[in-house]
Amino acid sequence: MTETTVRGSGECDASSEARLPDALAASLAALGAASVDGLGEAELLEVVALLESTKGAASALQARATERFVEQRDGLVSAAVAREELSDRQASLQRRAARSEVALARRVSPGQADRHVGVARALVHELPCTMAALTAGQISEWRATIVVRETACLAAADRLEADRRLSGCLTTLGDQGLSRAAHRVCADLDQAALVERRRRAAASRRVGVRPAPDGMAWLSVLGPVAEVVGAYAALRSAERGRHVATGDARVDAERAADERGEGAWLADTALELLSGRAEGQPQPVEVALVMSEAALLPGVAPASDGPASVAPASVAQTSVAPAGGEQVEVPGFGAMPPETAREMVLRLLDGADADDAASSGVWLRRLWTSPGGHELVAMDSTRRLFHGGLRRFVELRDQGCRVPWCDAPARQVDHVEAFARGGETSAANGLGVCQRHNLDKEQPGWSAEVLASGLDPGGGRPHEVVLSTPTGVESRSLAPPPLGHGRGAIGQVSTGPVPAGPMEVSHPDVLWSPLEVRLGELFAA
Repeated sequence: MTETTVRGSGECDASSEARLPDALAASLAALGAASVDGLGEAELLEVVALLESTKGAASALQARATERFVEQRDGLVSAAVAREELSDRQASLQRRAARSEVALARRVSPGQADRHVGVARALVHELPCTMAALTAGQISEWRATIVVRETACLAAADRLEADRRLSGCLTTLGDQGLSRAAHRVCADLDQAALVERRRRAAASRRVGVRPAPDGMAWLSVLGPVAEVVGAYAALRSAERGRHVATGDARVDAERAADERGEGAWLADTALELLSGRAEGQPQPVEVALVMSEAALLPGVAPASDGPASVAPASVAQTSVAPAGGEQVEVPGFGAMPPETAREMVLRLLDGADADDAASSGVWLRRLWTSPGGHELVAMDSTRRLFHGGLRRFVELRDQGCRVPWCDAPARQVDHVEAFARGGETSAANGLGVCQRHNLDKEQPGWSAEVLASGLDPGGGRPHEVVLSTPTGVESRSLAPPPLGHGRGAIGQVSTGPVPAGPMEVSHPDVLWSPLEVRLGELFAA
């Protein structure tokens, strides 16, 4: 490894006595050992201010290091393309993989790393005044990002001028004021660029969903302002119309009995229209609920460690639990109160045909956990691709992309050891990853290895994979607990060590669990 020191100007000095990583590690250790005990009020505030400046200066150095790393790696790729050793597609994949290495170093998702790389390049090459203020600790990384974001539509020469004009207000305006000032400068320098920016923004319209507190979720629609405002106005108009008498006694009586507020009615109506449901009809799509038997059916005697059950539709994914352990998890969204989960399942059961249990949309699928309930254990396949139950098992086990700090959904299930190199299509050799990381791990210098299969019936280690990058950095990934981090084993309220020693484990499909017996009785009643 070449030992270099990255100076404030971005130059390297190989003759420096101290390596920059060592100096930074020593500074980090000093900060970690520092104490504020005995300081007066003025000194405490001075520490707060100095640390804020330190964060800004550190962000500037991090930006220069990021830009230099990406520049060197992109230069190697470009040279290989010039020698016709790489195709354009291979070059693109290797450049993206380099940015994924930045993501692992910064402990963020690849998408965030892409933005950090863009900010670093702009600060180093096109915004010298903003970079100088950040290096001096006069502004934060976020304020520098605002300038980068608002001036991104300008050509290089105009961006330099915008940077010069904004230099006088970088340290005086608030975040919103700085954003508005940058927008005015862009409008003065190149109005056509702003128009083109808005045209490109319209092409990025999309719909997204993200979790919210208390068992809720946000459904967002990004679209042209006229279209979005028009849709919202139509909903508001329909809401106001529900208070107008129709002349139909039954309809008017139902409307009068509706006690929902304006916000609740708007949300319910929008969701019903988007999903194609009639008013009051339960949502028939699959939402995974990981829950204990005690949470789904209070009073049912739990069995010993063994099968876990999953019911798609409002999927009740249940598992055998000790008495009193009521825990529920929505994979990818977080915890949910057991009472809410029971209501979701019962809402589907209420509309079921007594002679057709399948009409309820509630299905039970068995999964298996280790004796401690800390990890799922299951099946193998001889197929090349992950399909059916095996794919669903890996998706439930991994709950998202397994690469550290990547919160993206696991769009793909792939082999840790490539099938072409003899890797099996099995739960042990399967890994849930996003499309980006699935391509990254196939690039030169990247490798992945299974350290623990997670299939030990004696309750051993959970599934573990180590990912190595071209620079030799290793990142380990453990499969998350079925009920999410921050909890013990399935159905256990208190946390503690996994029981040691061999334990008797039942075999799948030999006996029905008490939960399955109870649900069978409910359907037969």
